[in-house]
Amino acid sequence: MADFPEMIGKYKVTAIIAKGGMGTVYKAIHPSLKRYVVIKKLSIRGNASLRERFKREAQILLELHHPNVVHMFDFFKEGSFYYIVLEYVDGMALDKLLKKREKLSSPITMLILRDTCNALKYAHEKGIIHRDIKPGNILISRHGEVKLADFGIASSEKESDNESNLTQQGSALGTPAYMSPEQFSDSKTVDQRADIYSLGIMIYEMIIGKKPFPGNFSAETLAQIHKGKYENPKKIDKNIDPTIHKLIKKMIQPNPKRRFQNVDKIIKICNRYLDKYDCDQLRNILTQELIKEKSFEEPEIKVKKGFTWIFLSVAGILAICGLSIFLWTSGFIHKTILRHWFSPVTISVILPASARGDADLPIRAFFFENENDIPEVNNTRRTFIIDKNQDTSKSRSKYHTKPVYLTHGSYRLKVVTGSYVWWQTFDVDSAEKNINLDFLKYARRSITVHTTAIDSRTHADITDITDFKFLNNNGKWVSAYELSPVEFTNGRVWSIKASAKGYQTEEFELRIEWYQDELFISTSLDPK
Repeated sequence: MADFPEMIGKYKVTAIIAKGGMGTVYKAIHPSLKRYVVIKKLSIRGNASLRERFKREAQILLELHHPNVVHMFDFFKEGSFYYIVLEYVDGMALDKLLKKREKLSSPITMLILRDTCNALKYAHEKGIIHRDIKPGNILISRHGEVKLADFGIASSEKESDNESNLTQQGSALGTPAYMSPEQFSDSKTVDQRADIYSLGIMIYEMIIGKKPFPGNFSAETLAQIHKGKYENPKKIDKNIDPTIHKLIKKMIQPNPKRRFQNVDKIIKICNRYLDKYDCDQLRNILTQELIKEKSFEEPEIKVKKGFTWIFLSVAGILAICGLSIFLWTSGFIHKTILRHWFSPVTISVILPASARGDADLPIRAFFFENENDIPEVNNTRRTFIIDKNQDTSKSRSKYHTKPVYLTHGSYRLKVVTGSYVWWQTFDVDSAEKNINLDFLKYARRSITVHTTAIDSRTHADITDITDFKFLNNNGKWVSAYELSPVEFTNGRVWSIKASAKGYQTEEFELRIEWYQDELFISTSLDPK
């Protein structure tokens, strides 16, 4: 008789991976994907704080979809227990690898650092701070993939007041040996620089074979961390790579202002360093580090043959080509050497003001020779940019293209934006030409609405009892079917209200762009 349940939810359990005071981690099979997954079970009952933290980890992972972050498949409650279903990484955690290998080579260290930074860049851009970067939370697969795991104590900019209170101001969360000085004082207010500090400690351990500070909360240790007093890695290994030594020195500065302010520059340094190596070979070696015995000797990692010579040659050629392309595409050559054969052509277009500059729909122009087979003119495609010097209070906006230099003759112009296409024939002579378009002056689309509502606690579908209403031009809340097609159009901001008996009403505003005509609304309502 196995000491674990045969099924948890829809997942068939095959083994116990780990068990502790807070819960159990199982290995199971996903029923439809037919692949192994990890199921984390929260066993502690009656502890609302831990339960909310467990749910918050699921909410954070729900937002993260990145190849270097462990993927979450599911979150559910069964009986009185909560479960998170995660990607199963067939390999081992970095801390286990370090126990086995003691320390890693510089190229392997930089590869792991780069991949971890890519994961953190993605999380930081979403306002998520991990707060527990350490080797135990870096998973390495048997294919050499690096995955960031365990967002159990991460913080998010999207936390509600109740979630934010889970980390009381003045409290410390994390693993002492990897925590930044500011994290000991107040984990609630730390930013991405705390994750960068923890990464620096991790690099030190990977390259030297031990941590720079003891892993405890003693007064002596805290004083060392706050002063930044640790043994210089050069004294331990005089052959330490200069790039890695500089990274360590800057990343574990006790003053956050003196560290890297984000991971972008660290990624650039890693990429520049790794350009000298075959990363497929590095991943293959990393895989062997995992599966081979402790006595395995890492093969010599050689720099790509002729890297320096090739780099300088390619850099020189690219510089010359880049300058030539710039002079050609900027029109400098056309305006000077070729000015008697080419004339500049620009396009201006007026669109609804809702087609603002940060919209995700580009407006493009294409130029064709006016011949039977209508061949496109090479290197003349243009994307429109908004005119800066215009009255933003008006209901319409003006856009233009950079000049296209064409030889004298007959041409056809195609302008495409969303589902709209404009064709026009024009001639080019020795004079500068500007084509003005106003084909979307009165463009409007009726909106089709699809709605879904769920109970925020039980996740039950409550669409049938939920009433979705829109604020019409007369200031009244009406259902979508009560709005006339003439009134219910895009290109404006709509106020929307979702209400259901026994639930708190949710109100929000939504801009529907001029090119969008189908609206899907999914809302989660809190019971009263």
